[in-house]
Amino acid sequence: MSRVWIDLADPNLEGDGVEPSPALRELWKEAGLIWDRKENDPEFGSFVSSDYEEAFRVLAHLRGRVRTFLEWGSGLGIVTLTASSLGYEAYGIEAEPKLVEMARDLADRYFLEAHFAVGNFIPDDYQWNSDFGEEALRSGLEIEPGYDSLDMTLRDFDLVYVFPWPDEQEFCTDIMKQCGDRGAFLLIHDSREGFLLSGSGVPEGGFPSLAES
Repeated sequence: MSRVWIDLADPNLEGDGVEPSPALRELWKEAGLIWDRKENDPEFGSFVSSDYEEAFRVLAHLRGRVRTFLEWGSGLGIVTLTASSLGYEAYGIEAEPKLVEMARDLADRYFLEAHFAVGNFIPDDYQWNSDFGEEALRSGLEIEPGYDSLDMTLRDFDLVYVFPWPDEQEFCTDIMKQCGDRGAFLLIHDSREGFLLSGSGVPEGGFPSLAES
């Protein structure tokens, strides 16, 4: 899989002039307030918030190259709903039922169409790589994969987004190599490095305006 780090300082990475709507900014604000109130609740124990505005910029730039979007570990569903606001056919899989319930409520209240399922994101046909120990995985192996509830398979998605723990990045990449569509992209948010786009369809050197200078 080819990889490219996305340079968010690139002035060309503006999503063709698309700006977040006031309603979308209000959604991001509400998500922050929910976290402030509930960060000590059990269902938020593994929750880590993405940078929603940066995710918006990247997703806006990728429009036209991809159509179907899936978020692994979707939490409150904010990045999934952000993708929906940009016209993606948007889906999220989350292990915590309470978070899925909250994501569906936010989708209804902000009039955004997205589909959420309770489950883990590891497809049934994934063959475990001995390099990745199950003990290091924090992705809810005790529950079934969420794809059947969405009536989809991993190969149905053009773009998969994940904000994994650092030691899960290669594991997530391996899932896509084995079970994703050949032309699909994996977008990893790394809290230290930014956004990494990978996939067999990534041109050498990256898409215009995406290659880090």
